[in-house]
Amino acid sequence: MSRPDGREVTALLVVDLENIRARYECLRCSGREGPVFGTRAVSEFVAAIRADHPQRCTAPQEINR
Repeated sequence: MSRPDGREVTALLVVDLENIRARYECLRCSGREGPVFGTRAVSEFVAAIRADHPQRCTAPQEINR
């Protein structure tokens, strides 16, 4: 999926503040991580997932220039 500025959407991070939970879906490898529950777990998950998932992703990764 492309954005108007030409960049590609590669992942979805969903944070539910009412029920205090979060999950991550990679659109490249179809991988899902989470859900995690609770204030501390959600905060840590959100802070780390964008750096952590590419380490485990099975899809080819692009080099950002």
